[in-house]
Amino acid sequence: MNAAQLVVVVVVGLGLWVLWRRHRYPGGWAFAFSLKYESDRDALANARHKARVVSRRAAEAESAAQAELTSTQAAYERRLRQLEQQIARLRNPGTGERLDSLGELALFQHVLVVTSGPATRSIELAGLDARFDTGKTNHSIYLTDVTGRVHRAKYPHLLPAMDDHQRFDEEAVRDFTVAIQNAIADENSFRVRIPHQLSEAEDELEKARADTHAQEAARKELARVRQRNRQDPQRKVADSELEEALQNWKTLTGHLPPK
Repeated sequence: MNAAQLVVVVVVGLGLWVLWRRHRYPGGWAFAFSLKYESDRDALANARHKARVVSRRAAEAESAAQAELTSTQAAYERRLRQLEQQIARLRNPGTGERLDSLGELALFQHVLVVTSGPATRSIELAGLDARFDTGKTNHSIYLTDVTGRVHRAKYPHLLPAMDDHQRFDEEAVRDFTVAIQNAIADENSFRVRIPHQLSEAEDELEKARADTHAQEAARKELARVRQRNRQDPQRKVADSELEEALQNWKTLTGHLPPK
């Protein structure tokens, strides 16, 4: 910043300060700046400061009480939302985490997704039977669902000279079959536990909905703080002294200053 720019900044700053002072101490240049009225300005400034301090202290106490109420309400809603989501997952687990895939089959935590054919479809793992078999040209995984319907996933293992299609090692297909079987075992165990877990979660949700003690305590504290602020004798004195100072300035200058 060069000297000219510095001068401009100083002049603008000084101009703003003058306007602010004229606004805070209305009535004319003398009332705003003359030493003759310095004690009158000090009296008004002190009354403003005292009222501002008391008001800020009251606002901070109310703000803290309001924040505590907001926090307890948010915690209450968050707990209900967590339990509701848990219940929804138990009632409808969906596909779950992707565990593995091979060829046309993608293994998820709760389903097998078949990607061959015109459309993708899912087979629930609960009650599913999976077995490995091999033949002259294909390894196979046979999947029998709870209705008895069978799906055969084919994994070619011959490699004709001019064939660019993917070929599958027997050990890889066997390992994938074992992964499916283990996922089925986990899913069957999970399904057995669902009724008990669902009952527990529903009971917990009912209790959580009824447990509003923290909110009520925070709401009562907020009401107490507000009442205390309204009845605070220091605030009443500070407001009274400020009003008196404002009126004294108006009597002196003919202009009522802002608070």
